[in-house]
Amino acid sequence: MKVGILGSGDVGKTLGKGFVSHGHSVKLGSRTPDSEKLKVWRKEAQGESSTGTFSEAASYGDMLVFAPLGSAVDDVIGLAGAKNFAGKIVIDTTNALDFSKGMPPGLFTGLADSLQISYSQIPKQQTTGLRF
Repeated sequence: MKVGILGSGDVGKTLGKGFVSHGHSVKLGSRTPDSEKLKVWRKEAQGESSTGTFSEAASYGDMLVFAPLGSAVDDVIGLAGAKNFAGKIVIDTTNALDFSKGMPPGLFTGLADSLQISYSQIPKQQTTGLRF
């Protein structure tokens, strides 16, 4: 299965390695797909792995993993293109931690409401199943 991952932080990279280790093809979406940290990830992930923009990863995947920071939800949906979510299974791993004031992180307040508004941009379609 082709998996598009939207987010190149620890969660996205770890899940990407996991999917690749089980024989899936992964494209990790990022604002900086050619960064050094993602070049290292491609080498470590081995298997069929690549990086690209959020739009490239979203259009690539038969299934999507949504793994941005909570503060980036709207931007990532916009950069990925809401139409690229249509008809796909989306696993949401959005991180509600707010690191804007350093450590320890706080929590985004109202993130659930914000996500509902952001997700309303994404076309809805019933899914029938998932095969691994």
